[in-house]
Amino acid sequence: MSDTFPPRPLARDDVAKLVAAVAGSDFAEQILAHIRQAAEIANFGTFYVADMGNPEPVLSIWAGEMSGYWFNRNASTILSHDLLMDSILHRIRAAKGDGLVIERWRPTPADPISAIYARDQVIERVTVSSYSGRIGFQSFFLRGAASGWITDQEMQRLQAALPLVHELIGLRHRIVGATAQGATRAGRASALRARDAGPFGRLTPREAEVCDLAVQGMSVGGTALELGVSENTVRTLRRRAYEKLEVSSATQIATLILNVMG
Repeated sequence: MSDTFPPRPLARDDVAKLVAAVAGSDFAEQILAHIRQAAEIANFGTFYVADMGNPEPVLSIWAGEMSGYWFNRNASTILSHDLLMDSILHRIRAAKGDGLVIERWRPTPADPISAIYARDQVIERVTVSSYSGRIGFQSFFLRGAASGWITDQEMQRLQAALPLVHELIGLRHRIVGATAQGATRAGRASALRARDAGPFGRLTPREAEVCDLAVQGMSVGGTALELGVSENTVRTLRRRAYEKLEVSSATQIATLILNVMG
């Protein structure tokens, strides 16, 4: 004997819907919508570091009122500034072994990032940092000037909501990898090589693939598994590609992609 029941929609609360969206293309937008239930946030993004032993942060996911072009442009500026990049890595390292570190921060005129924030009318930032194994990442949530300072009640709600959000962003990295700067279809090293755009035209197809994966934050070992080659082959391909592009890191490749596209 068996019973067949009519199909019915899944009953999902807001958290379950967010978890179900982790691998989806609109995950960033859903994260932002969820956070806005706690406080009005203009933009959010995440800096992802695949190997804290050799840290090369990339902007991996973002959403908000700022255009993707300017969000990536700002990230490139930040990651090319030693003091600003060091501050990101310092907060990530501070989270090692202690779970998550949440920080509320307002820029002062002396801060190197103040000019960027002033131009984009950002007055306040909340960051969530974590460091587990070799992987570190920092999610940041930006408050726009039109919304005023974050209130104590909003901050309490954010402290309750952000740990889950940060964990889900980490889960997405493990499932689908980082959608890093310049990693849209048109803005990949492979696409630029095919168009013979700038120095990318000098790459072989395999070298361009390795560059794409490096920009996405994938390690040498992960790239070897993805492409079905040895780690030594990946290192050789990276070295050749970096020499042709005259760069020394995946972050510099991401910046070069933006410059060639722009």
